[in-house]
Amino acid sequence: MKLLQIRLLVNDFKRSTEFYKDLLGIPISWYEEEMEYALFNNGETKIELLSQKAMTEVIGKENKSLDRESPSNFLLQFEVEDVDKTYDYLR
Repeated sequence: MKLLQIRLLVNDFKRSTEFYKDLLGIPISWYEEEMEYALFNNGETKIELLSQKAMTEVIGKENKSLDRESPSNFLLQFEVEDVDKTYDYLR
């Protein structure tokens, strides 16, 4: 199992993007302002920014875990050979 990307769900997309791009100097591979999505390529593991609002729209329903108060505003994405086998194993 290989860590592929870390997705950070952010409240202020523009400000967060500026932080990673301008202050940290991480190159942007993909940027969609309307979708409020940015992908930063810092080597093997990438960092994604997605607004909490956009994530709610993607999953198609209100998600309480995306509140500003939530301590878990990220997702870890792993690359695996077989999703079903990995799911069964982890389950």
